[in-house]
Amino acid sequence: MLYFSDDVTVKRQINDSGQASLLELHSVEDPAMWKEYKALSTTIPFIKDNEFNYAWLLPKKWENEFTLYIVFALVVIVIVTAVSNGANITDGIDGLATGTSAIIGATLAVFAYVSGNYIFADYLDIMYIPRSGELTVFIAAFVGACVGFLWYNSYPAQVFMGDTGSLALGGIIATFAIAVRKELLIPVLCGIFLIENLSVMLQVSYFKYTRRRYGEGRRIFRMSPLHHHYQKLGYHESKIVSRFWIIGIMLAVITIITLKIR
Repeated sequence: MLYFSDDVTVKRQINDSGQASLLELHSVEDPAMWKEYKALSTTIPFIKDNEFNYAWLLPKKWENEFTLYIVFALVVIVIVTAVSNGANITDGIDGLATGTSAIIGATLAVFAYVSGNYIFADYLDIMYIPRSGELTVFIAAFVGACVGFLWYNSYPAQVFMGDTGSLALGGIIATFAIAVRKELLIPVLCGIFLIENLSVMLQVSYFKYTRRRYGEGRRIFRMSPLHHHYQKLGYHESKIVSRFWIIGIMLAVITIITLKIR
């Protein structure tokens, strides 16, 4: 739907040569100067003119609707799979995945609102995505559901999410980030999910490597994912969760700051 729907567009100003330029809202009162375009553009953090088009990944001679769709589909598959599994792996102790997801969702709500408001988009010099502000309603409901669930899922948990819930949380976050063209910010915003994923990958890879080389498997962490490593060190669940939330909030702040740090 993101690829084929005519409603999924970005809006650009038409310059004197008749070409679409980047967002410059100096003549917003003249609607004839504006046109909506379908584009596979997204945002790269920390870069001036921070726009990236997935079409640039292909040589010019290979560019057509089919190859562009394949590239976009592969990118979406990787992002959704990674974030879904990250949320699933993070869901190991009471309140960790739920609280982290609520923090991420609140940050994405900010991006959706400013991207869909041409005044804020102009001031922040970011991609203007028509109607993306409407997505704020959905993500607000997502955050509300996470907070409501967290009321009963905080330590000691009375209800549990399971794979069905945690995989859905990651899928929603990934899809929403792609819809508002902020998917390349996911390694920062979803840093908790990333480090949990990496801890499992490192632990399993190192264990297999050392078993082949030395005859017995060795470990980097006492247990993976990472939150279980701290449990083995004697930290209480509540302390681990609180500190992971603090890190999640710091990562969310850094993600929002990328709007102006380029």
